[in-house]
Amino acid sequence: MPITSHGHTDVGFVREVNEDSFLVDEEKGLYAVADGVGGLPFGALASRLAIRFLGSLVQDSESCATEDELLKVATSVHENIIELGVLVGGENGIGTTFSALRIIDNKLLYAHVGDSSIFLKNGNGLTKISKSHTLGDELIDKHGPEAAEDMPEHYMHTLTRCMGQDIDFDVDLGERILVPGDVILLCSDGVTNMVETAKIEEMLSSMEPDALVQSLVDLANQNGGTDNSTAVCLKFT
Repeated sequence: MPITSHGHTDVGFVREVNEDSFLVDEEKGLYAVADGVGGLPFGALASRLAIRFLGSLVQDSESCATEDELLKVATSVHENIIELGVLVGGENGIGTTFSALRIIDNKLLYAHVGDSSIFLKNGNGLTKISKSHTLGDELIDKHGPEAAEDMPEHYMHTLTRCMGQDIDFDVDLGERILVPGDVILLCSDGVTNMVETAKIEEMLSSMEPDALVQSLVDLANQNGGTDNSTAVCLKFT
């Protein structure tokens, strides 16, 4: 199925370094967003390594065609980051979120860990198909919105999972069948924290991927730009 895809990233107005990285590889059908974990050193390096390892492990458009194979790739990326993290980051290591897509014909496979987002826009509207692995979101999932009312903001956004940290790695996997007109958006939390979901849906409905990623990151900056912002968009035609 023909795909149009684009990605864009920006450092924002507060951070000195852009710790987000992304991958757009139409030839391999491989796309990803990674966001270096705040509070750990070398976040930019961690996200770049995740993207680089992913691109090297998926060698061509025929490889990594099942959930099991994608899990093996994600686990290898994770283990490589742990190994290098000890060398550069000491005992604390380094860490990054990781949201990756593999497109084979009309099939979408995804692997996800952290608080970046994967959205699917189709005839049924906009659906977030990834979960945010944060203390706040997991508390709400288990006990309802009231459970997080008194939680300090800092802890709400604390990651419970990422690449490069936990030896017992746990990654979310999923599969979707795509049809012409479907649109996929990968974005870091610098976008979703600054732009309301309804606005994201409106933009996905009216813009092509190249304009969409630029406009979405620009809007995140206009609304504060407190974090790095990254967006990758795929449209199936």
